[in-house]
Amino acid sequence: MNLFKKKSKEITDTECKICHMKFSDPERTMRHMVKAHSKPQKNNRSIGSAKYR
Repeated sequence: MNLFKKKSKEITDTECKICHMKFSDPERTMRHMVKAHSKPQKNNRSIGSAKYR
């Protein structure tokens, strides 16, 4: 049972697990994952946020 082992970060698939795009090379898939999906999500600041109350 390998319940507590870390999953390897090595990607051998040619399909992105997030957006399901297909690539010809696992290395290209890895570059796509880093560039397209590693950015932090933007926080929407609404009018009347805590800063201006």
